[in-house]
Amino acid sequence: MNIPELDENLTLIIADAPPLHGIRQRVQQLAVRFARLLSERRGRLLYIDEPGNIVTVFLSPEKPLSNLWRWIPGPKFDPETGVAHYVPPVGLPFGYHSRPVNQWNHFWYPLGLGSGYKKAMGPVILIVCNVLGLGWLGKFGEGIAIYDCADEISEFKQASLHREAVLRQEAELIGRVDAVVATSQSLYDSKSKHLISGGRIELIRNAAEIEHFQNALDWDGPCPDDLSHLEKPVIGFYGFLADWLDWPLIERVVKNGREFDWVFIGPATRNLNDLTALANFHYFGVKPYSELPSYLARFACAHIPFDRTPLTIHVNPVKLYEYLAGGVPVVATRIPELEPFSDTITITNDPDEYLEAIRKAVRDDTPDKRVQRSERVRNETWDSRVENYCKLIGELLSR
Repeated sequence: MNIPELDENLTLIIADAPPLHGIRQRVQQLAVRFARLLSERRGRLLYIDEPGNIVTVFLSPEKPLSNLWRWIPGPKFDPETGVAHYVPPVGLPFGYHSRPVNQWNHFWYPLGLGSGYKKAMGPVILIVCNVLGLGWLGKFGEGIAIYDCADEISEFKQASLHREAVLRQEAELIGRVDAVVATSQSLYDSKSKHLISGGRIELIRNAAEIEHFQNALDWDGPCPDDLSHLEKPVIGFYGFLADWLDWPLIERVVKNGREFDWVFIGPATRNLNDLTALANFHYFGVKPYSELPSYLARFACAHIPFDRTPLTIHVNPVKLYEYLAGGVPVVATRIPELEPFSDTITITNDPDEYLEAIRKAVRDDTPDKRVQRSERVRNETWDSRVENYCKLIGELLSR
């Protein structure tokens, strides 16, 4: 990586982040690379999960009941990622609805941190990943605060119940941080409206661990056991099986595409009984990140069946870069961030055209085309995104 020089003894704190050991997403990928860089400069990185509240710990597998007591030992060094990891005590519900509740939760959250992160030897940079991160501002005496905005948070189910309150908190957050980082052009445009004089916003899109997924191009390892019995070409999807997928389209193409085995991998937040009753629909649950290339290698085609909603129109899908790094043909529904790849993937919202595009992609695929697809995203790496981030941080520190 071509990284601008950062101050020694710099402390980077990433707060209100997705669980460090949950589904591998943007924030975890950036954190691992930042931790590596900081260790070379006698710096450190603290990763703080968003722990959920006293209701969600009974309902969400990503924010389990153990979050009630995981804060007690304080931050723990995680050898797998190279970061200091802290899971705060759970808070009260309705933080999205009520700013005072959110502030109270963030008064309580640092309980297990001790004073070490409030008396850093060098500059402190705080990156918050959620509107709720407003409550962390000022807790560490940070010199620079950044809001990493990867989604239209007000459109998530829990937050959307209190949309106006969420938008007010987000506007306040944007007005108080030194910079906003947006992952899509539409988020950039939307959040720019809340900047105050001197505020800054940068577009740093998502990416992929390209070398990891390129392993699918010439995979010579064993076939995953749950794929080994499938005899038809596999049409694959991995990611969250949530309300933001176009389930009517999925049901239609699975029913009409009986010549394929349709494989879905990832955590499901909705009932799949109607689909699992179909002989050619296969739900394999969550798979380790390390195993995804072995599945991708068996995909005759991958797809991104997002519904068109106020949430998805702002998304820059990580899976697009991963699918293409593995050389797999891709068919997707139409969202703005996919349009620049229309020379490489097929985009359509019509279910019949969607299925026909998959048939054509499977029929016309060749090893050379797979290599070309992988080359298309060769530079879309997390390392390059960290370079962009470090340039931003360097400029903010030198003001």
